[in-house]
Amino acid sequence: MSRFFTGSARATAFGPLTWKTWLGIVLVPVIVALGLAWAFWSPEDNHGAAKAAVVNDDEPVTVNGQLIPLGRELAGNLVHGDDSAYTWVLTDAEDAKEGISDGTYSAVVTIPRDFSAQATSTSGEPLDAKQAIMRVETSQRTGLVDPVASREVANATLTALNRQIVETYVDNLYVGFSSIHQQLVQAADGSGQLVVGLRQLSDGTGKLAAGAGELAGGAGKLSGAAGQLADGARELANGTGQLAAGSGRLSSGLTQAEKDTAQLPRLTRELADGAQQVANGNKQLADKISPLADKVVRIIDALPSAADSARKFAELAGKCDQDTKFCADLKAASEKLTADAAILDGKRAEIRDAVVQTKKAVQDLSAGSQKVADGNKQLADKSKELAGGIGTAADGARKLDAGVKAADSGARELADGSGQLAGGATTLSTGAGELATGARSAADGAERAESGASELAKGLDEGRGKVPDYTQAERDHLKQVAATPAIADTAGSGSFGEGAVALILVLALWGCALATYQVIRAVPPSVLTTREPSWRIILAAAVPGATLAVLTALILTGVFWAFLGLSFGKAVTLLVVLVLAAGTFTVVNQALVAIFKRPGRFAALAILVLTVGASLVSTVPGFFGTVLGILPTNGALVALRSLLTGTDGLTSGIVQLVVWLGIGTLAMIMVTDRRRSLPGRELRLPLKGM
Repeated sequence: MSRFFTGSARATAFGPLTWKTWLGIVLVPVIVALGLAWAFWSPEDNHGAAKAAVVNDDEPVTVNGQLIPLGRELAGNLVHGDDSAYTWVLTDAEDAKEGISDGTYSAVVTIPRDFSAQATSTSGEPLDAKQAIMRVETSQRTGLVDPVASREVANATLTALNRQIVETYVDNLYVGFSSIHQQLVQAADGSGQLVVGLRQLSDGTGKLAAGAGELAGGAGKLSGAAGQLADGARELANGTGQLAAGSGRLSSGLTQAEKDTAQLPRLTRELADGAQQVANGNKQLADKISPLADKVVRIIDALPSAADSARKFAELAGKCDQDTKFCADLKAASEKLTADAAILDGKRAEIRDAVVQTKKAVQDLSAGSQKVADGNKQLADKSKELAGGIGTAADGARKLDAGVKAADSGARELADGSGQLAGGATTLSTGAGELATGARSAADGAERAESGASELAKGLDEGRGKVPDYTQAERDHLKQVAATPAIADTAGSGSFGEGAVALILVLALWGCALATYQVIRAVPPSVLTTREPSWRIILAAAVPGATLAVLTALILTGVFWAFLGLSFGKAVTLLVVLVLAAGTFTVVNQALVAIFKRPGRFAALAILVLTVGASLVSTVPGFFGTVLGILPTNGALVALRSLLTGTDGLTSGIVQLVVWLGIGTLAMIMVTDRRRSLPGRELRLPLKGM
């Protein structure tokens, strides 16, 4: 069979390793990691690349007078929904068939013609109810997960529609409960009122029976009294005749008084006007006399006192020393002046008092005349009311006269009717006895009805407490809970993109380590000939791989620091984990190749495949999950997921990496020591001639 491969040649080139080789080993995993992270960061978002179709053949139905287009609502929710990774397009069956065949549409949802009819069939006969069916068809020419994802989106939309329908039914059910509760409340209240009414009826009929008995006895007395009433009525008729005559005279007298007082308002108004004119004249007089009187008083007050003048004149006469006769006459005149001075001062005071009194009298006259004018005005104002009152009294007297005459007529009719009353009272006495008998029977029936109504009210009161009554807010809450009694809490499920980045970083670092030892040897060829100690040989062999690992870890940290928007602290932690993982993967791959040579590379590739198979989804065969826990990649995967998603496991992942780093280092020490010596079979020389 080897003849089929005789024309093949090794792809590995001979010659020294250049910087281009090292750069390729570092950049290839970085580019692959960044590209895959970009592609798988948010597959649940709509990037406009995935399309799905909706074919709506549904015909709306009418239930209880309301048009229900469930197919249209479902198609609208798919086409206009914002939480789908697919762009849903409303199309026809032919276009959908072509699109699903050539991969234009990842999925096609077909809503059949009878979708609304079957979904609302529960409103008809119970045994005729059917479930509505929605057909979901997926394309085999699209992404690997597209069929599952598109079915999930369609099913989620259908579930939301089902929940909406169930919420409507449940809300109607709760409304029915509330209506029944309210009706029971009304019935219980009504039965309570019925009990009260029947109790009152029972009491009333008992009283009616007693009253009817009393009525029967009183009717006999009424008959006798009616005769007496007839006699009194005749006497009353005579009295009302006399009263009618007197009221006629009163009406005539008041009518004449009404005519006599008709001119009173005009006359009193003229009197009031004249009194006001007098008051105005007196006020003008007072206004002129008062200032004049004040001026006279001031002049009188300014005159010198006669006593003072007489004293001064006496002093002057006493000093006279001229002609004797002149001096004697002057002295006599002085004495006369002194004797008359008191009289003059008294007259001046009397004049002043007279002026003051005159002023006061004039002012009082002005004020009094104004009061008289005001009184006459009030009299004029009231005279109209007086005339009106007399007119009203006259009208009343005329009405009284008419009423008295009517009373006189009624009294005469009363006299006639009282005789008839006496006969009717006898008939009433007989009927009242029969009424008493019937009322007692009605009282017994009312007591029995009251007992039954009490039991009914008690039962209704207990029943209304067992039927719930919901408010609008309670119905809104309960219908949501009843329509979806259980939901999944996915708060801790993490992000697909962050989990994918963790796996991609592990695959990139492992691929870098695998590629490293595809290019360089795990154990240097000089291990048999060198005299260097083993630790130096191991260190020299590990330096190239470790350098590539650290460079790759540094570049990946810088790229994903920016890509993920990590904080500085998280970026440092990411660098530590990536450097540790890269170093561990490098040592493990070096040990695999050093121990098993080419099969070791296949083992490293198998580890890569197992890591991918066990990390993408948990529903793989159990072998993958069991093996993943013991793979050298598991520690890095656990630590990176913990770091990027904020979950537990960072410490345990680092511990696993350290353990595998120790295992790989120990294996390299052992295999290097072993390679420093050759087995005996490799030292035997071939025999000549053989």
